[in-house]
Amino acid sequence: MDEIELEKLATAYAGQEDVIQVYRDWDDTVYLQELFSALERYEPEWNKEKELGSWAAEFILDILQEGESEWEDMTKEERTKRFDELLDERYEDFRSGHQFARINNINLCLQEGEDLDAVLAESDEKIRFPVIRKDKL
Repeated sequence: MDEIELEKLATAYAGQEDVIQVYRDWDDTVYLQELFSALERYEPEWNKEKELGSWAAEFILDILQEGESEWEDMTKEERTKRFDELLDERYEDFRSGHQFARINNINLCLQEGEDLDAVLAESDEKIRFPVIRKDKL
């Protein structure tokens, strides 16, 4: 991803440096695109706030960085299998942690007198991690 695209992304996702890091570090690899595919198979709404949402970038970086020394030596099929294993092992714990933090934030909104249905309607479906597809598969 070139610097102009990264700047646009940084503006659109201000304060979410992990999103920029994902694309800066991994956009020129097939691994990111393969992980997107694995995530979409596992949970189609993974990047919405009701799932991993604003924590998705950290989750992606955790998986990609952990296997960084292995990815190149694996075939696409081996990587797909490994991504699926990692999602089975980690997704639900990460999602649960995100939802716990999210509930605390919602509770703060309620203490300020906001309407619960309105808060949930606004936040549940909000995409907090942009999936930029490349023709790298």
